[in-house]
Amino acid sequence: MNSSRKKQQAGSAKRTRLDPECIALMRLVDALRYADVEAAARRILESRPTHPLALKALGFALIGQARYDEALPIVAFAVERNPGDPESHNNHGIVLSALMRWDESIKCFSRSIEIKPDDPEVLKNYGVALARMQKYDEAVPYFLKAIASYPGDYVEAIEQLAGTLLASNRNDEAWTCFNELWKNDSSNGSILSQLLAASLKRCDWNELEARLLTLRSLTADCQSLVDNPFVTLSFPGVTAVEQRRVAENYARHSIPPSVLDSPDRLACGERLAGRPRLRIGYLSADYLNHPVGQIMPQVIELHDRSQVEVFGYSMRADDQSEIRKRLRAAFDHFVDLEDCSVIRTAERIQADGIDILIDVQGWTAYGRPEALALRAAPVQVNWLGYAGTTGHPKLADYLLGDPVVTPLNDAHCYTETLAHLPNCYLPADSTIGLNAPPSRRDAGLPEHGFVFCSFNNSYKFNPAVFDLWCRLLREVDDSCLWLSQPGGTAGERLRAEVQARGVDPARLVFAPRVEAKADHLSRLQLADLALDPFPYNSHSTGIDILYAGVPMVALLGDTFPGRVGASLLQAAGLAELIAGSPEDYQRLALSLAGNPQRLGQIRAKLATGRTSCALFDMPRYVRSLEEVYGRMWHDHLLGKRTALV
Repeated sequence: MNSSRKKQQAGSAKRTRLDPECIALMRLVDALRYADVEAAARRILESRPTHPLALKALGFALIGQARYDEALPIVAFAVERNPGDPESHNNHGIVLSALMRWDESIKCFSRSIEIKPDDPEVLKNYGVALARMQKYDEAVPYFLKAIASYPGDYVEAIEQLAGTLLASNRNDEAWTCFNELWKNDSSNGSILSQLLAASLKRCDWNELEARLLTLRSLTADCQSLVDNPFVTLSFPGVTAVEQRRVAENYARHSIPPSVLDSPDRLACGERLAGRPRLRIGYLSADYLNHPVGQIMPQVIELHDRSQVEVFGYSMRADDQSEIRKRLRAAFDHFVDLEDCSVIRTAERIQADGIDILIDVQGWTAYGRPEALALRAAPVQVNWLGYAGTTGHPKLADYLLGDPVVTPLNDAHCYTETLAHLPNCYLPADSTIGLNAPPSRRDAGLPEHGFVFCSFNNSYKFNPAVFDLWCRLLREVDDSCLWLSQPGGTAGERLRAEVQARGVDPARLVFAPRVEAKADHLSRLQLADLALDPFPYNSHSTGIDILYAGVPMVALLGDTFPGRVGASLLQAAGLAELIAGSPEDYQRLALSLAGNPQRLGQIRAKLATGRTSCALFDMPRYVRSLEEVYGRMWHDHLLGKRTALV
């Protein structure tokens, strides 16, 4: 809500007869001289405190200087004095949006649109507020109408539309928008970054390497990139330090400085008085039939209720799944925050007296890191859902990892203090029984031949990964590569990529989605060897494949998301399947594919490990987790914070 608004906010007053002092004020407005506008408006208001033009101009000046807290009473008073002025309602909405009060801002934009239905700026602002509330499907029509109402190309609204489409996984539409934007502005690093994200989601790798190099040159190694940091986690060649830069920039771009720079409101230790148990809150949008939701229930069920009281805060609607019912039952308190603003989210958590708040979402879809910036709890922890730093110490005090994914030597790559679980930081659900696998025919696989698999999201695939995997397919006769069915047009492109690498596209087999986790784990047993992608590894998909007893080869990378596969294997007692280079990865996979006896031994070890190895020993995992929470709280009471490793 920035560039296109600035000359409009004080504009309607030009329709009235102006005295010389007001004419001079309007000239300052036209020149965007915010400090001078403020001074001139205040001079007028000293003698005429309800002057409509001066009120609007003062609000405009404060908005232009990003002084939103000061602007709020001014723009609210302007609306009160001039309720029929659509620009005053728009200004009020802009200020509320800048203060993260998006649920209130849309009421202002709605009133402005009632008065002046086709104002493209207000329509765009309404869409942005809805998108920030993650109501993506509702936001899209407002952007489309704003674009249609604008005289010319409304680039700002098109950018917002493209980002909203990308966030809602309408990847082909998003790519079309970003591609056109990039054609018209090939110096815009933000557009290029999002075009790359859309391209990876739809497996469109044309010019990928060249565009990654261009992105690096345009953004000075990501120092100026302000896009959602989640999109860069899968970009080949982006370092952990660069991932931190992107997260820092995005946090500063998305959350008002008045929030990030304000002192914490929660006094040290005030929460525990009179209570014997720590109150632990888990904040997530994925208490659903979702990969994160599927691996959490046993952790919550196994918490020692003599030591902790556990709250689940849900940010998305009930999907009526069995996993949702199980999670709801597992928490001591389950709180639906779907329709809550970020401010009310923080206030509810504060009112519940949470001691340690675990943010399970980070910068992934439907998260509310802005609520963390308001310091919803004395201790805040980044864990599980987002494999990276949140980018500002106000959002999370600790990042909960393990010695493999977040080695202490990489502490400078995170704004959080590192806290380590002794084994893999990812939990599992070891309560699920494995049924007999279906037939290969029923699973859509060839009757004979070696089955490589990788059930990962399409954005984790890239040319280097497929170069390696296709070399394996060429080397191993009658082998196939089994993947989950990607969305949109990505499947067609993957078949084309395989063919371009000299492999029959028929050897690429896509598995349809199945609703029941037990059915999915059952069919995974048909695979012979799992191939971990890089630089963004398997996470919950890796847990699934190892739980099903299928060996996996992984490359040890240099970033958090690129080291998860190695962490899983280490905790499963299979460190020998961790490769140090792509060449080692290929040699290891070929060796295993040619040695059925060795594969059989690993499968037997995994079968035994379902009841004994660290990866699936959830009672031990939860004990370690509670020990870390206790250390966090102990340090908090002492007013210190050191790495817990």
